[in-house]
Amino acid sequence: MRHAFDVRQSVSFRTLLGEDSVNKELALLPKLSSTDVPPMTSVSIDTFADEVDQPISISLAELFPEAKFFGCKDVCLSTLAEDVHECGPGDVVTYRVGEGDPNELISDALARGAGGILTEQLLPCPLPQCIVGSVDHALARITSAKHQHPDRKLLTVGVLGNSGKTSTCLLAATLTKALGIRTAYQCDLGASDGVVNETPAQAVPHGAPLIDWIAESGDCLSRIAIIEIDETAARDGHYDALQFDVLMVTGKRELSDDFGPCGLQCLMERLTPTGIVIAPGEDTKTVRVLEESRCQSIFYGTTAESEFGAIMIDQSGGMATLMLTAGDTSAMMETPLCGKSMASNIAAASALGALLGHSPHEIAKHLSTLRSIPGRGQRLVDFGHATVVLETGGTVDRVRAALRTAKAVGAGGRVWCVLAIGEADDAELLASYGHVIERFAHHCVVASRPEHSGAFLQRSHQLLDGVKKCAAIRLVVDQQKALQWAIESSRARDTIVVITNDRAQPAHQSRTEMAALEQWVAAARTKKDAEEEAAAEADPTADVGAPIKLKLFR
Repeated sequence: MRHAFDVRQSVSFRTLLGEDSVNKELALLPKLSSTDVPPMTSVSIDTFADEVDQPISISLAELFPEAKFFGCKDVCLSTLAEDVHECGPGDVVTYRVGEGDPNELISDALARGAGGILTEQLLPCPLPQCIVGSVDHALARITSAKHQHPDRKLLTVGVLGNSGKTSTCLLAATLTKALGIRTAYQCDLGASDGVVNETPAQAVPHGAPLIDWIAESGDCLSRIAIIEIDETAARDGHYDALQFDVLMVTGKRELSDDFGPCGLQCLMERLTPTGIVIAPGEDTKTVRVLEESRCQSIFYGTTAESEFGAIMIDQSGGMATLMLTAGDTSAMMETPLCGKSMASNIAAASALGALLGHSPHEIAKHLSTLRSIPGRGQRLVDFGHATVVLETGGTVDRVRAALRTAKAVGAGGRVWCVLAIGEADDAELLASYGHVIERFAHHCVVASRPEHSGAFLQRSHQLLDGVKKCAAIRLVVDQQKALQWAIESSRARDTIVVITNDRAQPAHQSRTEMAALEQWVAAARTKKDAEEEAAAEADPTADVGAPIKLKLFR
């Protein structure tokens, strides 16, 4: 691999390739010294700003040798205007098939003195035209050329899979930052360019916006970029303008809806010649794909046979004890991130740390500092009340894993499930939800998402199609009232799993929803305490609530 984190650091790749094991030194980035930094005066700052703002001329014929040109042999692009109303003299405007009236775009472009058009079809216009298959893909390659391929200036890590992408991103980012590496990351719960952390109101970007973000992260002196990959975007080619040094696969690979390549197969074509894939060794479908591609790969898991493993020793009382293994070295780790699926995510992050040349003891120390992930097994604990676990859900496997973890980690009480459903859930998915919550939870409450209450009656009946004892499922339209009833009816040792079931959310919206749920839980607990205090004052001899009994084990 070719990038540097620090002038003293290198990366040692220990793989299962036998005699072909890879040991690579990172190419060092030029270290700034006092002799390289010009004196910062008002004149030098203005000069630097002029140099940076000077547009770069890009030859579209060289960048897109497969493109067709009309009215010219080449189009030199200095400034690109995606909106024709912002076009200036000599700018190149874009046109996508089906967006707006092409005649209006042509007249506006001619009136504003446009220098050419980047289009997906030939337009009846005398302006020079560059015809490409996809304007979005072309914009990504233009942006990469404009920034001089920013993904090749730092270590680029892509995280993809069916589940666990966000948790793995945050675990890996926590680890690399604790190791002293300035880290940029993009995931469903937030983003950082290495300096500023934020919760964007937009979804995780891809294509040209993602390349712009990588360039900004490089300007912030970040040495590694960890990116959550969207499966659909990967199959549609929105990452084709990037190169990845490491691909981390999480969860289990599912069958695609069509006969095309999966996201992993598409992204393996974007691996650098020395790139590596970190994949779950227990997923036979992923292992088969990697064996057929013959790319360098290492495997992680939750069993003792895994090269990089996170073996579950114990989980109780909201804490899990894991043993991290890397070859013949192991280290113990205690974390509040419980469950087998979370242990698998920890194993993936520890494999990345091992590739960076760090021992399992260092990795365990740093990974244990991440105490909670919003909406991913997030525990709200209060003395005298049932533990509330906030889970995003979104798939049957995630709902099943959340309920299993709650039962394994609980204090011996009952498991409650408050499941929210919406209009986007189809009948088959809802029936599967009903089967899972009836099997793994003692008490089930089905509610509606706030904006989808109109279709609750129909959706709830579709969910009951997968239930054997329909009378055991309580239906409450208002999600807040459903949660309040569960808290009031539960006991101190019980666990209430709240599943929002909406994963297609930007970071800001997701965190706002989790914050609202936390406020609802706090308000319901306060109300319950007030009612119990009032009942105790009215009848001091009454036994309010079940006493908590402690057991001593020898």
